[in-house]
Amino acid sequence: MYTYLPLNPQNIRFLTISPGPFGSGIHIRLSHAELEFNEPPIYEALSYTWGTNNLSHIVYLDTEDGQQSLPVTENLYTALQYLRDDSSPRKLWVDAVCINQRDDKERSQQVARMADIYRSAAKVIIWLGPEADNSTGGIQALKRLASKLNVDWTHYTISAASEEDIKSDWLDLTKHAPFDDQIWFSIVLLLNRSWFSRLWIWQEVFLAHNGAIIICGDDTILWEDFRKAIVSLYRRRKPDRVPDLHKTISRAWQICNLGDQPSLRTILRRTKDAQCSDQRDRIYAVLNLVQEKERLGIQPDYTKTTGKVFRDMMVTSIFEYGDLTLLTCCELQDERGDVPSWVPDWSVPRKCKEIWGARACWNSLPQARYNDGDGYLIATGRRMGTILEVQQILTDNSLSLAGTGKVPQLRETYAALRKLISWLRNQLAIDDFDRQLESIYRSLCCNEFSDRYEPVNEKHMKYQESLDHFGTLADLMTVPTEDFLKSCAILLDAFYVNALGRSFIVTADSYVGLAPKAAREGDIIAVLMGCQSPIVLQPNDDEEYLVVGEGYVHGLMTGEAFLGPLPSNWQRVARYDESTGMNLDAFIDRGRSVWQFEDPRLGPLPEGWVEERHPMQHIFARYRNMEENYASIYDPRMMLPALRARNVELHEFKLV
Repeated sequence: MYTYLPLNPQNIRFLTISPGPFGSGIHIRLSHAELEFNEPPIYEALSYTWGTNNLSHIVYLDTEDGQQSLPVTENLYTALQYLRDDSSPRKLWVDAVCINQRDDKERSQQVARMADIYRSAAKVIIWLGPEADNSTGGIQALKRLASKLNVDWTHYTISAASEEDIKSDWLDLTKHAPFDDQIWFSIVLLLNRSWFSRLWIWQEVFLAHNGAIIICGDDTILWEDFRKAIVSLYRRRKPDRVPDLHKTISRAWQICNLGDQPSLRTILRRTKDAQCSDQRDRIYAVLNLVQEKERLGIQPDYTKTTGKVFRDMMVTSIFEYGDLTLLTCCELQDERGDVPSWVPDWSVPRKCKEIWGARACWNSLPQARYNDGDGYLIATGRRMGTILEVQQILTDNSLSLAGTGKVPQLRETYAALRKLISWLRNQLAIDDFDRQLESIYRSLCCNEFSDRYEPVNEKHMKYQESLDHFGTLADLMTVPTEDFLKSCAILLDAFYVNALGRSFIVTADSYVGLAPKAAREGDIIAVLMGCQSPIVLQPNDDEEYLVVGEGYVHGLMTGEAFLGPLPSNWQRVARYDESTGMNLDAFIDRGRSVWQFEDPRLGPLPEGWVEERHPMQHIFARYRNMEENYASIYDPRMMLPALRARNVELHEFKLV
């Protein structure tokens, strides 16, 4: 058994496969080298799935002291057989061998360098496994599809690669790609290979600056060609007769569609179903996918427990970076792990979809205190109501309904919606139901409508048109026809996606909205300073609160808790900014068709404060306190003294 030589923290190990015929014993050499960015060593980095931890195969390690054995998994052994050249040595970086997995200190140091390792590689090799299930046919079909189109990755638009392809079925997104059933099934089986479910591969392909190549047996496809094919399959119509096609293509698209670096909260949610053997890697494996400021200064440390890794990340987010928004990632579980309820447990898959675009606290600075000894967090905010009624919307066996557009699934979703509407009519007076129809509908869809954008985003449902459908569904006394259900498919799917894992709530103050399924009567709705979504809190007898999770409460999503409602005719929108390609918060007066970035509810700055000019001022404001000479990205009109001056009733919540 080989004993690893100590590794200088500035160095990395390389594995060099000696040449040899396929099927013969594998001989390797290990070497150390410094990873210099000016002249990095030439090597390839392997992206693969470990499979089981059973070290069932042996490779032979040639050292100065003779030959030694090194046990490896079957997956790695097979990959090395295929990657070995019959005449020339091949230098690779392979995590299972090039990191001493039994040394937590070295493992922590090397995992922190993963970005440099994959970014500096001459090529990243994605190994899917040997040829099986007509994978050759599936890969050839994807290569052919990719050859027919070009993709503008800035706007995700698809165009023909040549004039002869312009009017072909390859470019017609209203039709499914011209593959026969055998090829479709081959593609599904290819995309269901274990590599696509592994967490670490997200950063491995994202960091492949010099290009990546997929290898499956003796077949290859460039990663860029694979991405082109997947975006086409994702955006176009899909044949109903192929099971799991929508799910497998959607998962592959998530990996292909990283684009600009997302927020840490977004990437943690997007990777929630990916698999890893060490739950600490829920954090460590995605750090290099986000901008440096989003990494919260976290360094991999495998001497910490999983609970401490999760807790430290939350504490750093709050107190070093002034952000309480990760609280929206908490979901109260039946069995709590070794973290308090105010710390997201990333080892447990989330049940609820992220609520996008919430600005409940507006631009307020978190006010919080943390007691390390007792493990509680005290957060300041406003109590906005007590939950009076709770109604579960979907059953736990409804997991396969969304996104199919098939009539039986649409009928089931429609039945769940009708049941909820019937419950609401019983809870609310007839006049109240009609008066709150907009609030109910916007809550059910988490307000994901085209009128939230300026200019209007046609990818989302048109509010008035879909509201008419909703009103018809609410009043329908007979079984709907297939044609009518199909015309409501987008509405029903939006309802399903947002309702999954949630209950509908009515508060004592007549607010309505969505809350996590664990919410119950007597829980309170709080808007906490520095947290963008309303939070459902569950009180106990000791005046402490469990964090149930984020909610959508119509009338509390745009700073109303601290600033009151927007003036008549005003609406917050996401205004597209061409210079950055970003959607920025703005306000539009629908009556006068004028817009502005400044919230119309905010008055003048407090005495002693000024707004600074800076290069990014069209994206965010920056303020300076002239008396104490410090700058802040938080609006002083939303700070604690200003809120108290406006007589905003604030409360301290002890979260446990």
